[in-house]
Amino acid sequence: MTAPVQWLFHAVLAAAFACLYLWHGGKAALFLSITVSLILISGLVIHLLGPRRIRIRRQMNSERIMVGEMVRVQVEVEFECRIPLLWIMLCEDTPAGVHRKLLFPGMRRKFAYQYQMSGLRRGLYQWGSGQLYWGDVFGWNTVSVETEGGTSLAVVPSGSTFGDRESTAFAAIDEGNSANSKTSQGNRSPEYREYQPGDPLGRIHWKSTAKTGKLQTFLPEISESTSLGILLYEGKTGYERRVQGAKEHQAFERAINMAARWVFTAVRDDVPYQLWRTGVEAGPDKQSGWLSDLIHAEHVNLSLDSLAQASISSADLSVSSLADTTMLDQWPAGTRIVVLTGRLDAVLTGWVMGAAELGHEIEVQLTETLMGEEQAKENTVQGGLGNPADQWTEQLRLSGVRVSSVADQSMPFVGKAGVSDVGA
Repeated sequence: MTAPVQWLFHAVLAAAFACLYLWHGGKAALFLSITVSLILISGLVIHLLGPRRIRIRRQMNSERIMVGEMVRVQVEVEFECRIPLLWIMLCEDTPAGVHRKLLFPGMRRKFAYQYQMSGLRRGLYQWGSGQLYWGDVFGWNTVSVETEGGTSLAVVPSGSTFGDRESTAFAAIDEGNSANSKTSQGNRSPEYREYQPGDPLGRIHWKSTAKTGKLQTFLPEISESTSLGILLYEGKTGYERRVQGAKEHQAFERAINMAARWVFTAVRDDVPYQLWRTGVEAGPDKQSGWLSDLIHAEHVNLSLDSLAQASISSADLSVSSLADTTMLDQWPAGTRIVVLTGRLDAVLTGWVMGAAELGHEIEVQLTETLMGEEQAKENTVQGGLGNPADQWTEQLRLSGVRVSSVADQSMPFVGKAGVSDVGA
């Protein structure tokens, strides 16, 4: 019950016992009348002279943790009060659930305690407003006030570990540069070479082809400092529907985790990189999808925070809205671009082929392997035209794009979200 309702109830009860004593008399009626009156007075005192100027400070061992990690929170509570208090209870709306802490202050006005949260999934969290309760020994009179939240916590995808199976997928990014630097010393390597399967047709050197009688292709220009582009595809057609009842989309979470691993790979190899999410709108008044330029610690945090907010787009994407090709024009030819998606679709395939024509080295990594029910139905309706995913894969490979599956890459284990007290 709220404080006004409690007072009204106790006032009516005290008046009833007082009328009973005046009408009937007796020691029992007098005792009950006095007792209820004292409860009413104590409730008024507790409400009028209770805690004021409540200050809550939260300190964490880190304001940014990775999925699967545990975070410890230290809470300091301080308030002013002119009467001794038998008990107070602080209820906090934490990202992992509601945490309740019962304290017996007496004349103390400052407390500190700790709790820990685990099982948090990817995202940006914020503490909600809580409640501070206090009252008498029996709980007949309780008062509560709202406490401020606002403390932020970022849970970013984990990508800092590299297993043995993943060593080839996350090879040194500047591998091509070391070979190029060797050829630049002494004899300079030719600007073209013999055609190899998978080379884009747009890079064929027709003049040398006519002279030699064999197809010759231009060598991509490699910049002095190799750069890396990481594209996370958030189009809904790039992923199957989430299993009903599942807390998260496994294929999409794997794509985000792989993007984080590429970010850490770029940091490890000291390579300039840019991260791009297709779900981030770009425009004069909107945030650009491309995030980072040169590697600095604050840029890494921006990239990870952006991945923490990633979600599958509910709107259909088009090739024109997917990316501004002028952004890719600023990158030197031969820049490595890693595209992460669950599966290929027509929109993403068209964009990748357009980027490949600019001379970039593109690799598409798929986080889904099996064909879903919807795509199987689509193939049946098309009357035996073949699997569209296979057709798109073949088109990309003919354009010199590497397509690989990373559906077997390990994911960090995340248990049930919970909060537990670890003592004062």
